[in-house]
Amino acid sequence: MSTPTVTYTDIFAPNYSVTGIRQDGGDGHPVVITGSYETSAGAPPQGLLYRGPLSPTDSDGYIFLTPTFAGQTVTSSIFYGPNTPLFDPTLGKGDIRAVGSYKYSAGGEADHGMMYQGATDGSGAWTQITVPSDVAGGTVSNTIPHSTMGDLVVGNYDLAGQPGSGNGFIYNLKTGAVQVLDIGALATLYGIWQNSAEGPAAYTVAGGYKDGTGVNVGLLADYDPTTGALSNITKLSYEGKPGLITHFEGITGVPGGFALAATGDAGAAFAHVERLKDGGFGPARWFASTNPATTGLCTANSILENTLIGIYQPASGGIQSYAATLTE
Repeated sequence: MSTPTVTYTDIFAPNYSVTGIRQDGGDGHPVVITGSYETSAGAPPQGLLYRGPLSPTDSDGYIFLTPTFAGQTVTSSIFYGPNTPLFDPTLGKGDIRAVGSYKYSAGGEADHGMMYQGATDGSGAWTQITVPSDVAGGTVSNTIPHSTMGDLVVGNYDLAGQPGSGNGFIYNLKTGAVQVLDIGALATLYGIWQNSAEGPAAYTVAGGYKDGTGVNVGLLADYDPTTGALSNITKLSYEGKPGLITHFEGITGVPGGFALAATGDAGAAFAHVERLKDGGFGPARWFASTNPATTGLCTANSILENTLIGIYQPASGGIQSYAATLTE
């Protein structure tokens, strides 16, 4: 096996963030990327969609959409995860679905879940996503959907006035049901991949939680949307060594298993997990991917096959989005 190499490329304008990526159907638009941008220096972030080549050569692919909800004046927003007709034929040709969160003037500092579905010209439908209080077990202060695929949306929420109450949720678009996780403390779901239309392993979800030892570990599990059951629940730590934190921020199916974008104590990383013959998950293989150009923070936010995307802090200040491609 050859020694893997990682090639880094800056993408998007300075201070434009990238959060999610999904392959598109071609026609000069190979990918859809979600994120946010600033209208001016220091201004609240606003939701951004991009459709085009992975490395933009101009601004033609940027799509600036402001959430529209009756009786609310939206002050900031961010998109986290997209889906396209390539993976969901129920979407019309050229349409997209993207989830994220927003804030509005009368809503204080709380994050409210949102979803946009339709054409890229903004003529589609906006939907609010909120984890119901009776499902969450208390008044929900923040709902943040992170990713969508097939009939599902995954994300996290927390309860008002209860630090450490964060938990992950799964929202079924087809039935309207919301399910919360019962795994460990501070559980979050960041990514979802649809394997088939039905069955115990119809979907694989990825994220993280605090296990019984108090360590933040990466989470990988299969999900059956018919029964609501999670199976093959697997916790993984960066390079197999328990540290302060390991989270999977994004997931993509690859031959024989899954590639994941991960954040650990050492920074951003690729992870590859094999699907075992018995249906479970094998141990993770890790490849560090912290951008060498960073002067501080570097994240791995999402992944498409062997390319992950994230942000880093350049010497010039602010943030810069990047793509890292692993070649082995």
